[in-house]
Amino acid sequence: TKMEKRGKQRLGVCAALVLLILGGFMDNNVKTELKRSVGAQFCYFLAVEKKVEWPMEVLAVYPVKNRNVTAKIEYDPEQLQKENEELLQEENDSQETLALQQDTAVQSENVAAVPASGVTSNTGEEAFVKKLWETKDVHYLWDHFYIVDSTTSVKRKLFPVERLLKRDMKLPVQNGKKQILIYHTHGASESFSDSRSGKVADGVIGVGEKLAKELEKNGYGVIHDTTKYDWMDGKIDRSKAYNVSLAGVQKQLEKNPDIQVIIDLHRDSVGKNRHTYTTIDGKRTAIAMFFNGMSRNQSGEIAYLTNPNREANLAFSLQLKCHAMELFDGFTKPIYLKGYRYNLHLKERALLIELGNENNTVEEAMNAAAPLAKVIADVLKGDVKHSFQG
Repeated sequence: TKMEKRGKQRLGVCAALVLLILGGFMDNNVKTELKRSVGAQFCYFLAVEKKVEWPMEVLAVYPVKNRNVTAKIEYDPEQLQKENEELLQEENDSQETLALQQDTAVQSENVAAVPASGVTSNTGEEAFVKKLWETKDVHYLWDHFYIVDSTTSVKRKLFPVERLLKRDMKLPVQNGKKQILIYHTHGASESFSDSRSGKVADGVIGVGEKLAKELEKNGYGVIHDTTKYDWMDGKIDRSKAYNVSLAGVQKQLEKNPDIQVIIDLHRDSVGKNRHTYTTIDGKRTAIAMFFNGMSRNQSGEIAYLTNPNREANLAFSLQLKCHAMELFDGFTKPIYLKGYRYNLHLKERALLIELGNENNTVEEAMNAAAPLAKVIADVLKGDVKHSFQG
């Protein structure tokens, strides 16, 4: 196939370079240049204008009998870049319903705002919020409020700091109306360290029920969709879970047009021996993390994953993150940015939240519902007063 042919060509070039380096046929400057980059500088070294001739010994493997023979290199770096982009697009086209969906939303997360184990408290997070408001600096925002996954990329124009902080995300309570939807793309597969086998109440769906009740205490009508969107044909299957949950949420929105907030509630995956929690009102409390799908890969926008609500999504999660930092020190990790969309395009106030991880107890996860509900309700009601603003 075309892809196999490209792979063989590149493998041959790489093998030749390794032999050259190991055989001592390149001076130290050339070796350093090759080691420095496998991208643009690598292409630049190989590519020459078609009229330029290189000595054969540069390309040959020892022994070189005729040092007067010359050869031309006709590997165009622009063509290589084009081929790479085509391959990346092919990969993206196939990943949306396969590799993407198999992942927990942040399975690759390797940076936390908390220690690997133990209690987090008195981290002075409110000072970070104050400085962000004072500076409106995008680099400060990226450094202190986000984790950027390798699947995506960020640009200054996508993060208008002042606009994100000041965007009106208020949603007045309407008595008798269902304004918030909670659902679980991975409802069947996400549980906690002491969850009882087969007990839905002990998994992320049970925590979703607790969050729904806490939001109702704050005045909002809530629909809790307990469908296990990753349970297919009698077994757990995450490969198309986001596609299935998308269809389910769209049906809910059609039946309940008053819904303006949708929350896909997950449980994080961080690996063994990382039991993280904070303490709120004297209770061990699992840590929450807001999550944004950027609809972008390393090269730019993913055309088939458009999201007209991306800036609103970013504003909502950032305002929630800031308010949580002011109210409950150590309760939230940095917001996680990843390359795909995760159904967040459906509403301006669409959230994906990771609440606790596989090492937290059910009780710790349940204890997080009340503070999380308060953070969400305060932002929706506009009841956010920054102490540093008087």
